[in-house]
Amino acid sequence: MFDSLFWVQALIVLLSGIAHGVLGFGFPMISTPLFAIMMDLKKAVLYSLLPTIAVNFFSLKKDNSFSSIWAEYKVLIGSVIAGSLVGTNILVLYYSDYYKLILSGVILLYLNKERLNFSLSKSVTSYPVVMTLIIGFLSGIVGGIANIMIPVLLILILELGLDKKRSIGVMSFCFITNKTLQVMIFGYHGSFNDHSLPYIIPFIILAVMGFFIGSRIQDKINEMLYKKMLNSILWVLSLYLIVSTFIIA
Repeated sequence: MFDSLFWVQALIVLLSGIAHGVLGFGFPMISTPLFAIMMDLKKAVLYSLLPTIAVNFFSLKKDNSFSSIWAEYKVLIGSVIAGSLVGTNILVLYYSDYYKLILSGVILLYLNKERLNFSLSKSVTSYPVVMTLIIGFLSGIVGGIANIMIPVLLILILELGLDKKRSIGVMSFCFITNKTLQVMIFGYHGSFNDHSLPYIIPFIILAVMGFFIGSRIQDKINEMLYKKMLNSILWVLSLYLIVSTFIIA
């Protein structure tokens, strides 16, 4: 039933799940590009959707609850949903690889904010609701256009100064809503069928297994190290987006 390519993909899923367990995010960021080497992008996204929802569900439930995150961050979650709908339509109607350069520019501006005497901290502190709406909406648009929501969302997380557990809970909830929308769209167009589901179900199990392995490592990471890791990931993502725009087909 499963060919040799499946076992390579299974290893990718397991390792992506471990990375997600360590960081609290990142499953589709790792699995989707690697899947896309072996299959078309649409199928790569399809195969990663349900495992992504599964690992984010357990990631959120580990130290938070859906009700508490929704009660405190419903403005952010709602703005992410709205942005995702807009971004997906932009992707379908007006797609361009150069959208990734805009995202990379936003990340680099944030990472160099001290050198440029630029800061969002005052705005986030003075106008938390407005800034949450703006950044949440922008992250949703980026998630719809480039299928990479995390960079813009991380900027808000870092500016709000949330602790590691709360940060992971907020990001997980946003990912779940975003990916659930995508599942509904794929389902509407009949992409989930008898051929795809036998592949996807084992991936869900492997992703969750990887998550629990990685979460044990995460428990040993302190707050300061976690924030440094987030900043480092933003640097890597910005460079990846620039390179992939011009080199990766």
